[in-house]
Amino acid sequence: MTPNNPLATAAEKEGVDALENVWLEYLDDPREARWYLDALDALPEAHKRGAGPNLLVLLLEAYQSRGAHADVLEVVKELHALHAGSRKLDLRQIALDAIKELYSGEEWFELFLELAQIEDLDLTEGIERFDKLRALLPGSPVYHRTGWGEGVVTQADLGEQSFHVRFRSEGFERSMPFTTGLDVLTALPADDLRARLLVDEEGLQRDAKEDPSVLLRAVAKLHNGRAASKEIKQWLCGTVIEQSGWASWWRKAKVAAAQDPYLAVDNPSRPVFVLRKRALSPEEEAQEAMGRAKDLAGLLDVVRGPLSLEPEEALKVAMLDALEEHVTKEGEEGTARAEAALALAKHGRWTTQQAGACLHGLVKGDPLGFGGLVARITPAPLRREALEAFIAAEPQLWSDDIISNLAVLPPHVLDLVAERLAAEGRAEALANRLHIFLLSPSKQPATVLRLAKRYANGLFDDVEGAPSVSEVFMGVLHLAETQAFPAIRGKKDAKDAMEGVTDLFTGKRAKIVKAFTKSATRADMERAMGVLARCKAMPDAISVAVTAACHERYPDLVPRDETPFWDNNNIFCSRDGIARRQEEYRVLLEEKIPENSEAIGKAASYGDLSENFEWTAAIEQQRQLTEKAAAMEAELKLARAIEDQELDDETVSPGKKVAYEQDGEQKEVTILGPWDQGPGIVSYRAPIAAGMLGAKEGGVATLELPEGRVEVTIRKVETAV
Repeated sequence: MTPNNPLATAAEKEGVDALENVWLEYLDDPREARWYLDALDALPEAHKRGAGPNLLVLLLEAYQSRGAHADVLEVVKELHALHAGSRKLDLRQIALDAIKELYSGEEWFELFLELAQIEDLDLTEGIERFDKLRALLPGSPVYHRTGWGEGVVTQADLGEQSFHVRFRSEGFERSMPFTTGLDVLTALPADDLRARLLVDEEGLQRDAKEDPSVLLRAVAKLHNGRAASKEIKQWLCGTVIEQSGWASWWRKAKVAAAQDPYLAVDNPSRPVFVLRKRALSPEEEAQEAMGRAKDLAGLLDVVRGPLSLEPEEALKVAMLDALEEHVTKEGEEGTARAEAALALAKHGRWTTQQAGACLHGLVKGDPLGFGGLVARITPAPLRREALEAFIAAEPQLWSDDIISNLAVLPPHVLDLVAERLAAEGRAEALANRLHIFLLSPSKQPATVLRLAKRYANGLFDDVEGAPSVSEVFMGVLHLAETQAFPAIRGKKDAKDAMEGVTDLFTGKRAKIVKAFTKSATRADMERAMGVLARCKAMPDAISVAVTAACHERYPDLVPRDETPFWDNNNIFCSRDGIARRQEEYRVLLEEKIPENSEAIGKAASYGDLSENFEWTAAIEQQRQLTEKAAAMEAELKLARAIEDQELDDETVSPGKKVAYEQDGEQKEVTILGPWDQGPGIVSYRAPIAAGMLGAKEGGVATLELPEGRVEVTIRKVETAV
């Protein structure tokens, strides 16, 4: 819709009588036809069909008297759509006369008039065919609807009745008859982003700098009036906006969108920009939306986005007034009241203490207390603000409610509470709760693991009454025992718990395992090994960690398995190597396979599949990619980090740098995994490394190399990871 259109405003707000009065006022010096047509569209359909033809006839006469032939054509099409040709008007002849006045001097005029068939087809269809043919002249941007995307017409041969298009995605030109172009091409308007990317790069750069919301609107038009950050980045990043400047431009664009009368913003945490049917100021939009809100939760949905985008002061005041009015109302849902109180504090209407007092009032009598309330607050950043407000309101008493409902706190908030209690010298209360949780860890696995991790990092050091290392270790091991089978069956919570236990027992530092190994009694170790004996589903990584601790402390409890770790079916690699392979797998799944799917679709659009080489090649590539993905997935399931294995200082194994002598020549090699890279690095599965595995310093190893069997002497073995 045209901006600041008094005709459309009159039609929309006051009806057909008001429109007729304003319409007549503007006939003395008529604006472009779109002003009037937008105004008619704002009327109810019955009024449009009743009053529209008479108003349009008056407008048509005004345009004819002034020689505004392009506007004449627009009015003719609208009159034809309203079946107004019976009003003693020969609309077809009027249209032909206007076209001749506009284009009869062009060399292509006669050919295009013939191909358009205006005298034979439906009038609107004929005019549109003529306009489409004009869009097939050199320099015109067009869009191929069945696979080739957007392009620019580069040549037009009137004698051959054909033209050439250079397609952006293809990078080469294709020739086709004008009649084919009518069927498969769409003319791109000058303001269409696809057209501008082809012919107006300088203008796009200027808009990006001066008015970013223009580009947001352009992207939204390409996606049914809605554009999220993904679509916007896909179209603009790396083409209009340099990648290095994307973050700063995106911040600027979001602020500009908040002031754009044609854009509404949904989901402020991950903005989605929506094109409006008519222009609204941010104040008008907010007032309308706030008026439609049925409750406080609905009001929050309306104001949260605009408030996050730095609105004008008047709009901000109106929104905060509305929130403040609702917060004190009876019957409003507690979570919404909490979020509204935090919003009022964040934007300066309330103090943090006022917001906290509201939260304290909401949790009184709630069996889940603050933990239950904060868990229901869905925007995660608000949870930290809620904790700070809750503490600010009652700095001496805040922990009483929270400690009693510790298990229902979201994990991140639990971390914040633990840090705050430790900083205030009140970790003893937290230690008492951990004692209770360890008695039945499966009832609150996430809380146990969070606190156990804090325990490993020293939060409870020197805290009177804190659980012993053995209590924490055994509690976590019992947790793993209860979650192992459900995790195998695919239960998400159990899988998450097992990942947490594995990280705690086998991570880079595994502090709890090391501390348990030093301090555990024989009875402790026997209980730990008993858990492994009972739980056949215990992951290998956890079993290995516990067994290794037992071997070190009480080796007689379990005979040591002398089988070298590299002799099983797992694949051993450094952590860097595993990460590299995981990234290759991600690129395959998220980039190469989707690209191949696009290539299949594009190739299919070329026609007969039986003789389509591009389609055959793309299908074969799909088979190769999916087979490779399946193989990589299977490999990664077997991957184990060399850093997590027990390495003998003097024995050649994966993870060692080996100096050796061959035929009097000194050589050196670093033995890692099949996905490790770097100078001198070989896989432990390679012949040169496989023959050395298990050899000791000073020993002799026999290598089965492609050139034959050779003997080498191991001179030095060093840890390489």
